[in-house]
Amino acid sequence: MFFDKIANGWELMKASGRVLRLDKELLVFPFLSGIACLLVMGSFALPMFFSGAFTLDKNVGEVTHNPLAYVILFAFYFCNYFVIVFFNSALVACAIIRFNGGDPTLGDGLQAAGSRLPQILGWSLVSATVGFLLKMLESRSEKLGTFVAGLLGLRRLYRASRGALFRGRQGRAR
Repeated sequence: MFFDKIANGWELMKASGRVLRLDKELLVFPFLSGIACLLVMGSFALPMFFSGAFTLDKNVGEVTHNPLAYVILFAFYFCNYFVIVFFNSALVACAIIRFNGGDPTLGDGLQAAGSRLPQILGWSLVSATVGFLLKMLESRSEKLGTFVAGLLGLRRLYRASRGALFRGRQGRAR
């Protein structure tokens, strides 16, 4: 069973490499995702800086947090996860089109991801909640938080793209 998973993973990696060789324009999706994440970061960093949500306690030498900071941090997580899942879903949709013999375009991927906005928004909310809680755990116990985040991180991102795009109303994969 373990070796079957490795063999399946290897075949998927080779097939993905073929898709990227045929459709180099699909590399636009990670690029667009990165640009959008930078815009999200900027749109949150400036208000956080100027709002005083994070202040340095000079007596203790630590950052003190107020409730507004937690609300803004959660919103930041939500927006970032939305951007990431949206563009990953668009990329996966294009890969599926290629695997089925089609010739995908940037518009095909964006349209497929756009048609799944409710699922992507829902998954972004779940991911933001988990990410936020993991960050809180990490701030309390760095080693435990890092360990748990590492266990959950990659699996969660993979399932987000696949699940948000291809789950039907009954919860079955299409």
